[in-house]
Amino acid sequence: MDQLIKKLITEIILENSEVISIAVKSRNKFEGWLKFELASKLEQQRFTDVFVESSYERRKDRYDLSFFKDNDFYNVELKTPNTNWNIPGVKSCRRPITKNFNSIISDTKKLNSNFGIIAFVLFPIPTDCDKWYSYFYRIKENCDLQIDIEKNCNRINITFDKNNNNCDLIVCSYFSKIYNHWF
Repeated sequence: MDQLIKKLITEIILENSEVISIAVKSRNKFEGWLKFELASKLEQQRFTDVFVESSYERRKDRYDLSFFKDNDFYNVELKTPNTNWNIPGVKSCRRPITKNFNSIISDTKKLNSNFGIIAFVLFPIPTDCDKWYSYFYRIKENCDLQIDIEKNCNRINITFDKNNNNCDLIVCSYFSKIYNHWF
């Protein structure tokens, strides 16, 4: 299911490059918009009881998305962390991106379920730059996850302005189940 979520988010980005371009140029997060686009895609796939911002059982917290597929109940936490790397045509940013990844790690630990999915779109990334790998590995190590870049991430390149400036976006999705190894 995490692979399907990654595929659907990738489709959404490719189908809405004009909207994404606006977010990229100003480094604006677009999680709220993405929730509804993904919910629509899930309903098109005939998933049932698709809800945005549904409540956790007996908690004040909310899932970004929840749905049923073949009698299994899934929860999705979405993030759209922005980077601070210099890219021509993109507004400069000096804020560290550490808090964005701490939030992903926190959501992973909070959700920790065989049916919980974490999905994020990291942007903007300089074309063909691999600096973001260290953040992926930080999530993997802090949460003791069995994930890898090839399986869990898609790289998308978009041209975002009339000057043909472009950048990459990374779509990543994985099950939030943490594997504690007790020997």
